[in-house]
Amino acid sequence: MTTRDTILTKLRTTLTRPDLRFPPQQIEPLTPETRMTVTAASGSKLELAQRFGAELEKLYGSFEVVESAAEARMALITRLQAWIAAEVQQAKGVRLGVGYERHILSWRPDALPVPGLAEALQDVDLTVVTPQELRSPESREAVRYIRYGLTGAEAAFASTGSLLVASGPQTPRSASLLPIRHIALVPFERLYPTMEDWLRTQRQNGTLTNLLRGHANLVMISGPSKSADIEMNLTLGVHGPRYVHVILVGKEDQ
Repeated sequence: MTTRDTILTKLRTTLTRPDLRFPPQQIEPLTPETRMTVTAASGSKLELAQRFGAELEKLYGSFEVVESAAEARMALITRLQAWIAAEVQQAKGVRLGVGYERHILSWRPDALPVPGLAEALQDVDLTVVTPQELRSPESREAVRYIRYGLTGAEAAFASTGSLLVASGPQTPRSASLLPIRHIALVPFERLYPTMEDWLRTQRQNGTLTNLLRGHANLVMISGPSKSADIEMNLTLGVHGPRYVHVILVGKEDQ
Protein backbone atom coordinates (compact mmCIF):
# COMPACT_ATOMS: atom_id res chain seq x y z
CA MET A 1 0.00 0.00 0.00
CA THR A 2 1.36 3.39 -1.01
CA THR A 3 1.45 6.44 1.26
CA ARG A 4 -1.40 7.93 -0.77
CA ASP A 5 -3.54 4.83 -0.26
CA THR A 6 -2.83 4.91 3.48
CA ILE A 7 -3.94 8.54 3.77
CA LEU A 8 -7.10 7.95 1.73
CA THR A 9 -7.97 4.86 3.77
CA LYS A 10 -7.69 6.87 6.98
CA LEU A 11 -9.92 9.57 5.54
CA ARG A 12 -12.56 7.07 4.43
CA THR A 13 -12.48 5.38 7.82
CA THR A 14 -12.83 8.63 9.72
CA LEU A 15 -15.66 10.09 7.65
CA THR A 16 -19.22 9.01 8.21
CA ARG A 17 -19.45 8.38 4.47
CA PRO A 18 -16.84 5.71 3.78
CA ASP A 19 -18.08 5.43 0.18
CA LEU A 20 -16.92 8.95 -0.65
CA ARG A 21 -14.41 8.95 -3.50
CA PHE A 22 -11.08 10.79 -3.27
CA PRO A 23 -10.81 12.30 -5.80
CA PRO A 24 -14.03 11.86 -7.86
CA GLN A 25 -13.54 9.26 -10.55
CA GLN A 26 -15.42 11.29 -13.17
CA ILE A 27 -14.51 14.98 -13.44
CA GLU A 28 -16.42 17.03 -16.01
CA PRO A 29 -14.05 19.26 -18.01
CA LEU A 30 -14.70 23.00 -17.80
CA THR A 31 -15.76 24.88 -20.91
CA PRO A 32 -15.92 28.64 -21.66
CA GLU A 33 -19.69 28.44 -21.06
CA THR A 34 -19.34 26.90 -17.60
CA ARG A 35 -20.57 29.31 -14.92
CA MET A 36 -18.27 29.52 -11.89
CA THR A 37 -20.01 32.26 -9.94
CA VAL A 38 -18.82 32.79 -6.38
CA THR A 39 -20.93 35.90 -5.74
CA ALA A 40 -24.15 37.14 -7.32
CA ALA A 41 -26.04 40.37 -7.96
CA SER A 42 -29.11 41.23 -10.00
CA GLY A 43 -31.52 44.03 -10.81
CA SER A 44 -31.58 47.21 -12.86
CA LYS A 45 -28.49 49.33 -13.41
CA LEU A 46 -29.56 51.63 -10.60
CA GLU A 47 -30.06 48.67 -8.27
CA LEU A 48 -26.64 47.33 -9.26
CA ALA A 49 -25.14 50.76 -8.55
CA GLN A 50 -26.66 50.78 -5.07
CA ARG A 51 -25.45 47.22 -4.46
CA PHE A 52 -21.97 48.20 -5.62
CA GLY A 53 -21.98 51.13 -3.22
CA ALA A 54 -23.19 49.02 -0.31
CA GLU A 55 -20.40 46.50 -0.87
CA LEU A 56 -17.83 49.27 -1.26
CA GLU A 57 -18.88 50.85 2.02
CA LYS A 58 -18.30 47.51 3.75
CA LEU A 59 -14.72 47.81 2.49
CA TYR A 60 -14.36 51.35 3.95
CA GLY A 61 -14.90 53.11 0.63
CA SER A 62 -17.62 55.61 -0.32
CA PHE A 63 -19.78 56.29 -3.36
CA GLU A 64 -22.47 58.43 -4.92
CA VAL A 65 -24.76 58.05 -7.92
CA VAL A 66 -25.43 60.89 -10.36
CA GLU A 67 -27.43 60.99 -13.58
CA SER A 68 -25.44 63.15 -15.99
CA ALA A 69 -21.96 64.26 -16.97
CA ALA A 70 -22.64 67.73 -15.57
CA GLU A 71 -23.64 66.25 -12.22
CA ALA A 72 -20.54 64.04 -12.29
CA ARG A 73 -18.29 67.06 -12.81
CA MET A 74 -19.99 68.87 -9.94
CA ALA A 75 -19.78 65.81 -7.67
CA LEU A 76 -16.07 65.43 -8.46
CA ILE A 77 -15.28 69.07 -7.71
CA THR A 78 -17.35 69.01 -4.52
CA ARG A 79 -15.56 65.90 -3.27
CA LEU A 80 -12.12 67.29 -4.11
CA GLN A 81 -12.85 70.62 -2.43
CA ALA A 82 -14.04 68.81 0.71
CA TRP A 83 -10.91 66.65 0.76
CA ILE A 84 -8.66 69.67 0.28
CA ALA A 85 -10.38 71.47 3.15
CA ALA A 86 -9.98 68.38 5.36
CA GLU A 87 -6.28 68.13 4.51
CA VAL A 88 -5.73 71.78 5.44
CA GLN A 89 -7.60 71.36 8.72
CA GLN A 90 -5.70 68.21 9.66
CA ALA A 91 -2.26 69.57 8.75
CA LYS A 92 0.10 69.86 11.72
CA GLY A 93 3.74 70.84 12.06
CA VAL A 94 5.96 71.06 9.01
CA ARG A 95 3.98 70.78 5.77
CA LEU A 96 5.53 68.76 2.97
CA GLY A 97 4.69 69.26 -0.65
CA VAL A 98 3.79 72.92 -0.44
CA GLY A 99 2.53 74.00 -3.85
CA TYR A 100 0.91 70.66 -4.71
CA GLU A 101 -2.20 71.08 -2.55
CA ARG A 102 -4.46 71.59 -5.57
CA HIS A 103 -2.82 69.14 -7.97
CA ILE A 104 -4.65 66.04 -9.23
CA LEU A 105 -2.72 62.98 -10.48
CA SER A 106 -4.99 61.81 -13.27
CA TRP A 107 -5.49 59.76 -16.39
CA ARG A 108 -5.38 61.85 -19.53
CA PRO A 109 -8.64 63.85 -19.59
CA ASP A 110 -9.73 62.33 -22.92
CA ALA A 111 -9.37 58.84 -21.40
CA LEU A 112 -11.77 59.64 -18.56
CA PRO A 113 -15.42 58.61 -19.09
CA VAL A 114 -16.82 62.08 -18.34
CA PRO A 115 -16.17 64.90 -20.86
CA GLY A 116 -15.14 68.41 -19.93
CA LEU A 117 -13.28 67.53 -16.74
CA ALA A 118 -10.03 69.33 -17.52
CA GLU A 119 -11.83 72.61 -18.13
CA ALA A 120 -14.10 72.18 -15.10
CA LEU A 121 -11.16 71.50 -12.79
CA GLN A 122 -9.16 74.38 -14.24
CA ASP A 123 -12.10 76.72 -13.57
CA VAL A 124 -11.78 76.03 -9.82
CA ASP A 125 -7.99 76.34 -9.82
CA LEU A 126 -7.22 72.60 -9.75
CA THR A 127 -4.25 71.39 -11.82
CA VAL A 128 -4.41 68.04 -13.64
CA VAL A 129 -1.10 66.17 -13.87
CA THR A 130 -0.72 63.13 -16.17
CA PRO A 131 2.81 61.67 -16.09
CA GLN A 132 4.04 59.82 -19.16
CA GLU A 133 6.35 57.63 -17.08
CA LEU A 134 7.91 57.60 -13.63
CA ARG A 135 11.32 56.09 -14.36
CA SER A 136 13.54 59.01 -13.43
CA PRO A 137 14.02 60.60 -9.99
CA GLU A 138 12.84 63.92 -11.43
CA SER A 139 9.56 62.51 -12.75
CA ARG A 140 8.85 60.73 -9.47
CA GLU A 141 9.64 63.84 -7.46
CA ALA A 142 7.14 65.79 -9.58
CA VAL A 143 4.22 63.63 -8.34
CA ARG A 144 5.53 62.66 -4.93
CA TYR A 145 3.38 65.05 -2.92
CA ILE A 146 0.17 64.94 -4.94
CA ARG A 147 -2.61 63.83 -2.59
CA TYR A 148 -5.46 63.17 -5.01
CA GLY A 149 -5.86 60.67 -7.84
CA LEU A 150 -8.50 60.58 -10.58
CA THR A 151 -9.26 57.62 -12.86
CA GLY A 152 -11.97 55.82 -14.72
CA ALA A 153 -12.37 52.04 -14.64
CA GLU A 154 -12.49 49.25 -17.18
CA ALA A 155 -15.35 47.70 -15.22
CA ALA A 156 -17.05 47.70 -11.83
CA PHE A 157 -18.59 44.66 -10.15
CA ALA A 158 -21.70 45.13 -8.03
CA SER A 159 -21.46 41.88 -6.10
CA THR A 160 -18.12 42.77 -4.50
CA GLY A 161 -17.84 46.56 -4.80
CA SER A 162 -14.66 46.12 -6.85
CA LEU A 163 -13.12 48.15 -9.67
CA LEU A 164 -11.10 46.73 -12.54
CA VAL A 165 -8.53 49.32 -13.59
CA ALA A 166 -6.39 48.88 -16.70
CA SER A 167 -3.17 50.84 -17.11
CA GLY A 168 -1.58 52.11 -20.29
CA PRO A 169 -0.01 55.21 -21.87
CA GLN A 170 -3.23 57.22 -21.44
CA THR A 171 -4.22 55.64 -18.14
CA PRO A 172 -1.18 55.52 -15.80
CA ARG A 173 -1.58 53.23 -12.81
CA SER A 174 0.16 55.80 -10.63
CA ALA A 175 -3.12 57.76 -10.49
CA SER A 176 -4.85 54.98 -8.54
CA LEU A 177 -1.80 53.87 -6.56
CA LEU A 178 0.30 56.81 -5.35
CA PRO A 179 -2.15 59.43 -3.99
CA ILE A 180 -3.65 58.99 -0.54
CA ARG A 181 -7.13 59.79 -1.93
CA HIS A 182 -8.53 58.19 -5.09
CA ILE A 183 -11.69 59.06 -7.04
CA ALA A 184 -12.96 56.76 -9.80
CA LEU A 185 -15.62 57.68 -12.36
CA VAL A 186 -17.76 54.76 -13.54
CA PRO A 187 -20.56 55.07 -16.13
CA PHE A 188 -23.43 52.62 -15.80
CA GLU A 189 -22.45 50.82 -19.01
CA ARG A 190 -19.27 49.62 -17.28
CA LEU A 191 -21.15 48.28 -14.26
CA TYR A 192 -21.66 44.49 -14.19
CA PRO A 193 -23.33 42.17 -11.66
CA THR A 194 -20.18 40.06 -11.24
CA MET A 195 -16.70 39.66 -12.67
CA GLU A 196 -17.90 36.48 -14.38
CA ASP A 197 -20.57 38.45 -16.24
CA TRP A 198 -17.93 40.87 -17.47
CA LEU A 199 -15.64 38.04 -18.59
CA ARG A 200 -18.49 36.36 -20.44
CA THR A 201 -19.37 39.62 -22.21
CA GLN A 202 -15.74 40.15 -23.26
CA ARG A 203 -15.53 36.60 -24.62
CA GLN A 204 -18.79 36.96 -26.54
CA ASN A 205 -17.61 40.24 -28.06
CA GLY A 206 -14.20 38.80 -28.87
CA THR A 207 -12.43 41.60 -26.98
CA LEU A 208 -10.92 39.79 -24.01
CA THR A 209 -7.61 38.79 -25.62
CA ASN A 210 -6.92 42.27 -26.99
CA LEU A 211 -7.83 43.82 -23.65
CA LEU A 212 -5.43 41.58 -21.73
CA ARG A 213 -2.60 41.99 -24.24
CA GLY A 214 -3.16 45.70 -24.77
CA HIS A 215 -2.55 46.83 -21.20
CA ALA A 216 0.57 46.63 -19.10
CA ASN A 217 -1.35 46.04 -15.92
CA LEU A 218 -4.86 45.05 -14.77
CA VAL A 219 -5.68 45.71 -11.12
CA MET A 220 -8.73 44.78 -9.07
CA ILE A 221 -9.38 47.48 -6.47
CA SER A 222 -11.73 46.63 -3.60
CA GLY A 223 -11.85 49.74 -1.45
CA PRO A 224 -8.90 51.44 0.23
CA SER A 225 -5.56 49.71 0.72
CA LYS A 226 -5.69 47.58 3.86
CA SER A 227 -3.30 45.67 6.09
CA ALA A 228 -3.69 44.02 9.48
CA ASP A 229 -1.26 42.67 12.04
CA ILE A 230 -1.46 39.32 13.81
CA GLU A 231 -4.00 40.77 16.25
CA MET A 232 -6.20 41.84 13.32
CA ASN A 233 -5.74 45.56 13.94
CA LEU A 234 -6.73 47.04 10.58
CA THR A 235 -4.74 49.88 9.04
CA LEU A 236 -5.87 51.71 5.91
CA GLY A 237 -3.59 53.28 3.33
CA VAL A 238 -0.48 51.19 3.91
CA HIS A 239 0.23 50.16 0.31
CA GLY A 240 -2.04 52.55 -1.59
CA PRO A 241 -4.88 55.04 -1.13
CA ARG A 242 -6.47 55.43 2.29
CA TYR A 243 -9.66 56.83 0.79
CA VAL A 244 -11.50 55.54 -2.28
CA HIS A 245 -14.60 57.30 -3.60
CA VAL A 246 -16.54 56.13 -6.65
CA ILE A 247 -18.91 58.32 -8.66
CA LEU A 248 -21.33 56.18 -10.69
CA VAL A 249 -22.92 57.96 -13.64
CA GLY A 250 -26.20 56.90 -15.24
CA LYS A 251 -29.98 56.78 -15.14
CA GLU A 252 -32.55 54.19 -14.10
CA ASP A 253 -33.45 53.28 -17.69
CA GLN A 254 -29.86 52.54 -18.78
